[in-house]
Amino acid sequence: MELWDLYDKDRTPLHRTHPRGTPLPEGAYHVAVIVVVVNSKGQVLLTRRAPEKDACPGWWENTGGSVLAGETSLQAIQRELREETGLLAEPEEFTLLLQEDCRGDTHFDIFALSREVDAGTIQFQPGETDAAQWMPLEDWEAVAGTTGTLCPAQRESCKQELYRRLEQYLQGKREFS
Repeated sequence: MELWDLYDKDRTPLHRTHPRGTPLPEGAYHVAVIVVVVNSKGQVLLTRRAPEKDACPGWWENTGGSVLAGETSLQAIQRELREETGLLAEPEEFTLLLQEDCRGDTHFDIFALSREVDAGTIQFQPGETDAAQWMPLEDWEAVAGTTGTLCPAQRESCKQELYRRLEQYLQGKREFS
């Protein structure tokens, strides 16, 4: 059974854990992480959700998942990337692009990571992912959040800020406030 640490709307720890898969108490949130993996060609790595997933089976997404109790966001994104793609990265290789708070019952930390890897070498996690592809950044921005492709950010203002920061990341910027 996976446990999540709980937070309030301001990300203040509530010093309680909660079992995944059960409704969160009112006013409680957990943290999830997503990574936008990009290459030097300005492409975004997407994985396809396995057909047995409850939510959005067969949709393309950026790698991510929930932060487990006791984990930091960086530890969680390293784990999720390894589990879902087989890719390894050190904590200092990730750049925190954006935090989107109070999206449903979740606070999201959205990271960027640069990687040069053939999509055909991605190792899929059974029950989680079953395919991978590189997509040009402009094409991804056009379809992210539409039917068939999930977007790391949900609110329009957050999407636009994410895209802006991702462009800056591709130009070498690694610190965002």
